[in-house]
Amino acid sequence: MLSQPLFAAILLGILSISVTAHYIDDSYSDYSEEVISNTGCNPLNNCLTPNCSCFGSVPLKGDTKRLPQFIVLTFDDAVTTLNIKTYRQLLNGRKNSNGCPATASFFVTHEYNDYEFVNELYKKGHDIAVHSITHESNTEMWKKAPLARWQEEMTGMRQILSKFGLIPLSEIQGQRVPFLQSAGDDTFAALKENGFIYDSSMPSRAFMDPPLWPYTLDYGYLQDCQIPPCPKSTYPGLWLFPMVQWKQTSKVGNTVVDFHCSMLDACTPYPTTEKETYAYMIDNFERHYTSNKAPFPVFLHEAWLRDENRFIAFLDAMGKKEDVFVVSIREVLEYMKNPVDVEQYKSQRKCFKDYRLQAGDCKPVTCNFKKRNIMMKSCIPCPKRYPWLGNPEGQIQQ
Repeated sequence: MLSQPLFAAILLGILSISVTAHYIDDSYSDYSEEVISNTGCNPLNNCLTPNCSCFGSVPLKGDTKRLPQFIVLTFDDAVTTLNIKTYRQLLNGRKNSNGCPATASFFVTHEYNDYEFVNELYKKGHDIAVHSITHESNTEMWKKAPLARWQEEMTGMRQILSKFGLIPLSEIQGQRVPFLQSAGDDTFAALKENGFIYDSSMPSRAFMDPPLWPYTLDYGYLQDCQIPPCPKSTYPGLWLFPMVQWKQTSKVGNTVVDFHCSMLDACTPYPTTEKETYAYMIDNFERHYTSNKAPFPVFLHEAWLRDENRFIAFLDAMGKKEDVFVVSIREVLEYMKNPVDVEQYKSQRKCFKDYRLQAGDCKPVTCNFKKRNIMMKSCIPCPKRYPWLGNPEGQIQQ
């Protein structure tokens, strides 16, 4: 059973997601051929790799057995002395069948974040992305935030990660919005105008079976709008990595009920045993693996992993499959720019860690900002002011 502290931590994470999830489409359906065919997007004509991918398209049309199956693991929020232990236990030394290390994407917020640990994760090959500076809890604020606020939050967080974690600025390419609440076009315009490559904030329930592959917004946002507002304009070259939802089937009294969630740790009621958890994960994995092999999203908060080794058992089982690979979002997008069959993918042994720009050597210092009563671990000498919205480098301002 879950301990009370862990249950409380997970509950807070779930509430932070679900309170804004005003679902407007409760369907659970196959792809609509009409939706896909009416986009005007043609992968043989006006939407060519590596910078464009049509909504609903699957790499290497034909036998899906030729495709690699990606498991995409992501974590949200600050990297701290508490959760870094879990990340190390889960990922250090774990390798895919092509010999490359298993990797994940980390959507990082600023407050209480340890930039020495972020530097460590990047050097091990993980994808470091932004989740805002403030992580403001007022979801209405995010829903109505103008483009300027999104730029301050997301480009500011990218600056902070780069400066104090010594990660090349160009290597921080993705975002997830707080509480999955975007402001529609203002959010996506801020991404496009500031050189980001992808977003992973938009849940999809209508495109679960078969699941949706990532696509670019050259022809607009075409999946179901679960948490409005959703973007209406086009954003050529900007990738959307959809949050294909999970399904948890449970009995409520004598009734069997399906619960849906965008993140693994948000489906309730929770499985209570390792066996139940494993079955829950396999059921959702098979929906991807036995259909079109769209990336299997395992998006969660670290607190869910502290109770048992239940997740490690799932990853160990997946590690025995020659065509399954645990990779970051960026690795999936790199694959989609030049898709190959699984045998060629394995033989390339093109490990993501090996061809990225190198991070600087971290010489950690602990910065104590007494006026704010907060500390920060930095890879460089401490700034004069606590880095924050409007002052991401912590400079003294007039």
